[in-house]
Amino acid sequence: MQLSRAEFEKRYAAGTLRLAFIGMSNIGKSYTARRLSEALDFTLIEMDKLIWEQLGHSDMENFAAWQGQPYSAGYAEREVQSIALESTALSTALDMADASQQNVIIDTPGSVIYTEKPALARLLDTCLIIHIRADATDMARLQEAYFKMPKPLIWAGHFQPDPLKTDQENILACYPKLLGARALEYKKISDISISSETILNTKYSMEDIFEHLRPSV
Repeated sequence: MQLSRAEFEKRYAAGTLRLAFIGMSNIGKSYTARRLSEALDFTLIEMDKLIWEQLGHSDMENFAAWQGQPYSAGYAEREVQSIALESTALSTALDMADASQQNVIIDTPGSVIYTEKPALARLLDTCLIIHIRADATDMARLQEAYFKMPKPLIWAGHFQPDPLKTDQENILACYPKLLGARALEYKKISDISISSETILNTKYSMEDIFEHLRPSV
């Protein structure tokens, strides 16, 4: 949803501004959404929690264990189920945003780009889409974070293992390709792009970060 700066300010003052953060897992979406919601009085809607609740899980670790890795038995079926769960969670999050009397930030999972078309179209129609961008210098950090604490990950056909490599070697080889493919998809649907370097810079206050999210004109 494209907004002019004037419309952005009008909605913010009226409590009807809807922001959605998109980007790779571990890029800083949740960190930034939480800080902005606390500093500037936004209602924060975390889609991950809505997804866990559908499965009866209490945290990301349990959800990750359920989904497994792309080489795990039954992964393909669970990936399809995950997309359905995320689509339902997105619709729920948007319903919650519609009902809110405050400005809202929706913290989306990295795979929101794969959700069912009606839910994704509704997100794009009702929210200013903020892409927290992973630059080349982020790739090693993202890969390290993924292996240190795996999060549920929808590969969407980008895991193409070499039979001569181990499972771990194949993950290492395919993960950068997934990041590159997702970056293109995030770019297509975003209204505002901000680098992870900016949002993680401790020199910036939350007001400074919020200024970066405002349309330029």
